[in-house]
Amino acid sequence: MKALQFQGVGEPLRLADVPRPVAETGGLVFKVKACGICASDLHAAEVPGLLQFGNVLGHEYSGTVVEVGPGVSGWKVGERLVALPAKPCGACAACTSGAPQSCSAIVAQGFDPRMPGAYAEYATCMAGLAMKIPDGLSDVDAATIEPLAVGLGAWKSANVPPGADVLIVGAGIIGLSVAKWARFFGAGDVGISVRVPARLARARRTGAGVVIAATQHANPVAEFARQTGRQPSVIFECVGRPLLAHLIAIAPPGAQMVLAGTGMQPESFTVVSAALKRLRMTFPLAYTADDFPFVQRMIAAGRIAVEGLVTATVSLDEAPAMFALLGQPNDHCKVLITP
Repeated sequence: MKALQFQGVGEPLRLADVPRPVAETGGLVFKVKACGICASDLHAAEVPGLLQFGNVLGHEYSGTVVEVGPGVSGWKVGERLVALPAKPCGACAACTSGAPQSCSAIVAQGFDPRMPGAYAEYATCMAGLAMKIPDGLSDVDAATIEPLAVGLGAWKSANVPPGADVLIVGAGIIGLSVAKWARFFGAGDVGISVRVPARLARARRTGAGVVIAATQHANPVAEFARQTGRQPSVIFECVGRPLLAHLIAIAPPGAQMVLAGTGMQPESFTVVSAALKRLRMTFPLAYTADDFPFVQRMIAAGRIAVEGLVTATVSLDEAPAMFALLGQPNDHCKVLITP
């Protein structure tokens, strides 16, 4: 089968012929229908030593089952799926208590060569972490469940009280996802700071009442306050680049900062600068197993809109060039590989 392999920092992904995976005990093999190019993939490919040569990335996917592994019940060939992209050990305290996402030995799909990702024609998942796609949901829309679940996980981790004013820094799919959940759960004013001008209209369509052009307003907190008359009490960082020192400098006293961008580059800041403002910081990662079905139900019910999130689809042959493009400033939201 064809798969895109990581070659090294600064090198384009390479389309290669690799063996098709075989279903292991408790697992499924699926034909990849759509797989999102995630910012985490882009960031990981920039950091020396984080990925191994030959890694197959891709963890935001939908697919159709082609093989059911030993010990699996409730699945059959031809059924469509999405899945939590991981392989927990199943034996640690987290796994046995129903929190596999906190497994101490978890294998992260696409980032670990023991579980290749879905930048390929076929991939695998664990049946116990897979979910059937209902007939009314397309493969393309189903592939947005994972990033929407990331936004939901970030929102839940912050325990934001209803009516709180929220500022989101970054208008990629995670920033837009957080904005959607902020409106869903009854936040007060919701603002998004957008660096790429072409993304301004998309940010407005999420329902955010305050859309700030970062190229014109270096201090989005001040601009949020100018437009609303109040300062945000919660700031979500959804960029994944070193921004922490700047956000500490502009954050209002007592604010909560949620670092949802999952940056992979070193950050440098002075602790006392945050302490003097009594800032609180949380560092969410991904989601829980319950978040996937909740997101799917909300999409199916029309309560969370996914229209406009996918801005392009590319083939495996076209994907290396798109991967390189997305590593630079661009106006895309979510690009899907459709093998």
